[in-house]
Amino acid sequence: MEFLNYLFERETSEWANLTRNLKVIARCGCGKCPTILFGNTFESEIQKGNLLMDYVAKRKNGDLIGISIFGTEEMLTELEFYSIDGTSEITEIPKIHTLNFITKNLYQH
Repeated sequence: MEFLNYLFERETSEWANLTRNLKVIARCGCGKCPTILFGNTFESEIQKGNLLMDYVAKRKNGDLIGISIFGTEEMLTELEFYSIDGTSEITEIPKIHTLNFITKNLYQH
């Protein structure tokens, strides 16, 4: 959650409070990447969300990793990590200091 807290405290404080109640309810089906899905309880159904934020970061070897955050108006639903070029396997969360903002599409309340 440190990763999400950093992003939301940096970009929009109104969403920072949402991370406190989130539970990780699933991992990516590939079983290798650090992508996780969220719910309000451990028994929550997996929900599809809309893209809220997009970032790019660097891996230890210098390759770029895409990071997307999805959610609904009520909650965050997914923190996704993916290979920018589609050729490398993502197995670690990048260091926070390597993040660069790409786009933001946060819901307006």
